[in-house]
Amino acid sequence: MNILLPDSDLRSSTRDRQRDELIAILESESGTPSRRRLLVPLAAAAAVVLVAALGLVLRDDKPRVEQVAPAVEPLSAAEKAHLGQRCLVRYNLATSTGHAVLDGFRFVNPPSDAYVRTWVVGYGAGLWVNCGFDQAGVMVSGTAAAPRLGLFNEVQAGGPGSGAYVKPVTRITVTPLGGEPVEAVLRNGFYYAPVRSVPVSKAPTDSTPRPYVVRGYDATGNLVYTSAKTEADRKADQVACRADPTGRTYALAGSERPLPAPKDCRPNLPWSWLPN
Repeated sequence: MNILLPDSDLRSSTRDRQRDELIAILESESGTPSRRRLLVPLAAAAAVVLVAALGLVLRDDKPRVEQVAPAVEPLSAAEKAHLGQRCLVRYNLATSTGHAVLDGFRFVNPPSDAYVRTWVVGYGAGLWVNCGFDQAGVMVSGTAAAPRLGLFNEVQAGGPGSGAYVKPVTRITVTPLGGEPVEAVLRNGFYYAPVRSVPVSKAPTDSTPRPYVVRGYDATGNLVYTSAKTEADRKADQVACRADPTGRTYALAGSERPLPAPKDCRPNLPWSWLPN
């Protein structure tokens, strides 16, 4: 549920009155005051009162303060060219026909433990690629996407806090293990969230939680995608297959099995963004 906040703060007397009215509604249903009842799903009218009074947004049935995507600033022409060339070399695209460096930016005042500080996006051989660099300038992450292949899911992670998404998605959060959701910057089909590094378990079991959980929302605030939450979820997604428009079939990296016929695989989702 996505409810817009008022343009200005409510007066203290109004806020207190609305809060008291909401609590009275909840207590009248049970006959006795109960703070726990504040956690139950609310009727639409009561939810509006709660949002207006406390300045919260309801999403995934969990009230929390609305987040704002992190601020970014463009790289200088020299930085963009230098880091972009390193990115293209990493993907063996530096000599490909039509290769180019298209985008480059850094987070403004990211958290001190952010895994990636700076990003560049390049193109070559029909492949759009991005590369992430840490504070020391070391390339530590990357994502690739191609219109001819599409995506497996509405959001497809390519590294800690980064990946690609399809056009119906307008908001993405990345939640590190043991942490809070981090808002991502969405730029031309790729997303970037300044998350901390979370190591992958060396001996995971099916119940082992994944280091990051990615969620995607559409323009109305509805949750349209959630990544694997456990190792068992990851395994189930890994053995799934997809088919592209040319009739080829694909599986996620690491899946070692014969691929079924295209008719037995779900079609890939179109990725038609072009970074600029």
